[in-house]
Amino acid sequence: MPDASPATYGLLGMLAARPMTGYELTQQVRRSLRFVWPVSEGHLYREQKKLVTLGWATVKTEPAGRRTRQRYAITRSGRAALRAWLASEPEEPHLQIEGVLRAFYADSSGPEALAASMRSTASSAGAMLAELHGFVDEYLAEGGPLDMLEDRTKARTFAGREMHPERLHSVALALDVTTQLLEVVEEFFTRTAAEVDNWPSTTDAELTPSTRARLEQNQSRRPS
Repeated sequence: MPDASPATYGLLGMLAARPMTGYELTQQVRRSLRFVWPVSEGHLYREQKKLVTLGWATVKTEPAGRRTRQRYAITRSGRAALRAWLASEPEEPHLQIEGVLRAFYADSSGPEALAASMRSTASSAGAMLAELHGFVDEYLAEGGPLDMLEDRTKARTFAGREMHPERLHSVALALDVTTQLLEVVEEFFTRTAAEVDNWPSTTDAELTPSTRARLEQNQSRRPS
């Protein structure tokens, strides 16, 4: 029996809202889950099959024009597994930012490469922020999911897409923390790239005073 991973439960959570085809699951991951738990497309399809093997989802083949497609639906044991996972202890937080990894080994390159990496990371974080802010605008738009909640309407579509306003409380929590983290990443890498532009090298002894200041600032932020 294969082991379930957080990605497995992420897909299971999507199916808890409604049955989806493999393509729809992929699109949903690209739209939302990738911001908090990135999964490659190949791994995503393996996870879909894993749900069926675990007995947490069923899959049916249905016609789609001249082709066929697979539609997945959560099972009763799948809902029980999702509830059990949500009640369990989560893993420690993971920070998987390539710009940080490159900064860790920056002494093997030079200031120009480091600054370029930092600006690229800041730009990516800014683009992700813009996309998430677009979701927020949609949720707050007239006739959007928040209006559906407040007015208790039976409408479930907006901008041509199916909506699940009853999940908005949870979605807003995830959006809040994700945007705050991305804001920190964008601001830090933008500011620090400008500082690195003035470094003589990534190993020069003249950097020692600024290194001490950075470490002491870090120490001062420690909760008392």
